[in-house]
Amino acid sequence: MKIFTKKTVKSVTAKSVKKTTKTSLAIAVMAATLSFPALANQDNSHGVRLLQAHFDSRSVVQVEAGDFHFKPGQVAPIHTHAAPAVGYVVKGEIIYQVEGEKQIILREGDAFYEPAGPRILRFDNASATEEAIFVDFNLEQEGEPFIVFEKPLTEAIDRRTLPTVKLDGQQVSTVNIYERELNPGESSSLKTGEPALGIVAQGVVLIREQGKPEQRVVAGSTFALTKDGFNTTITNASKEVPAKVITFRVL
Repeated sequence: MKIFTKKTVKSVTAKSVKKTTKTSLAIAVMAATLSFPALANQDNSHGVRLLQAHFDSRSVVQVEAGDFHFKPGQVAPIHTHAAPAVGYVVKGEIIYQVEGEKQIILREGDAFYEPAGPRILRFDNASATEEAIFVDFNLEQEGEPFIVFEKPLTEAIDRRTLPTVKLDGQQVSTVNIYERELNPGESSSLKTGEPALGIVAQGVVLIREQGKPEQRVVAGSTFALTKDGFNTTITNASKEVPAKVITFRVL
């Protein structure tokens, strides 16, 4: 597991761990854009790469996503992942620990990687007074669950399911996570032949997909794009506040 801010662009494997510094607050998050060409650390179409995670090649049938809202002080039960998972902290701070590794803090703006197999001993809200929000994406093979808890839950977990992206058995061994900031009123073109899904954490984003009506997506709402969305534009609807877009790409 490794976490990054936009100033630290590195590669990770299932056994590597590093702590990073705090980034600025996420204004808007567009997550899990899926495409397959190799990409540089920074390019005009995708932004700055926050994280690159490597794992054993697997036949991924779907990317299942969850938007988690943890109450102040909420503790996650010990669990495991059958599939590699990547994510992004939208709000707050998370205490994170994989069995055999040191405990670390994930902060707003950090991308993270959860390997398949090892027990996740902690994924807890670090604050006793503030909510924590993060998005999590599992690259699942046929029949794999999103998460496996060792014991039955004793406290409800507020998981708001996002649209599942189908990959139909695509061989995947790497995930790249990119960050792109949109200035007030700025637009960004999204060119991909694969489905995409997202969530707006704050503000308003306009999505224009070729041949479809414009979507106006407000804070707390999710959206999905079809695999035919080769010519899609995402626009920061605010004339005053910058927006931040996080994209997840697999290859």
